Amino acid sequence: MKAPLAAALLLALAPALAAQEPPLAETGTSSEMRPPASSLELSAALGPSLVFGDPANPEFSESVGRVGVELAAAVAYRSSYFVDPQLEVGYAWLAHGRSELPSGPWGDGGTLKQQLGAWVISPGISADIWRFRPRIGIGLSIVSQSNEFAGETHSATQLSLLSQAGLGFQLFESNSLRIDADAKIVGIPGAELTFSSVGVVARWDALSFR
Repeated sequence: MKAPLAAALLLALAPALAAQEPPLAETGTSSEMRPPASSLELSAALGPSLVFGDPANPEFSESVGRVGVELAAAVAYRSSYFVDPQLEVGYAWLAHGRSELPSGPWGDGGTLKQQLGAWVISPGISADIWRFRPRIGIGLSIVSQSNEFAGETHSATQLSLLSQAGLGFQLFESNSLRIDADAKIVGIPGAELTFSSVGVVARWDALSFR
């Protein structure tokens, strides 16, 4: 008697159970609920830079230009997770100066021209939060300084650690291409150098993965 009774109960409850089953879109099996595809993203950035600090010998400095330009490229792995690893490599033409050195025991005076630049090699992480893209990185810098005096040019380089933080805002998106307005600040304590830059970043997905 128990088997017929159980069968009767199942037949009576079948319509109610069927009504409680969620549709396909709510079960997470539709294409809209699948996680986004991962991609290998390439980007290029260009914009003006500004150096902070005072010249080494302000009493001799006739003119100092703190505004330069930075060009950078980066590769990032965009995944379905919250943060994306990336590697950035760039060069910044940071500053230039002109000083009039007086004559003295060291020899005749003259005009000294200086140029300051820095290579930036920085692994880091970034995240996409609505249209914003904050990022941080720690890496290495190669700071170079060239001096031209009395027809001779000398240069020196210094390898130092760096840290940087940036924030991008997406202005345009179409298929695999994105255009951001971007600002960042870079600190190089070993060279007593800090600079910031603003510019435009073009990002596109070179490869996509499922």
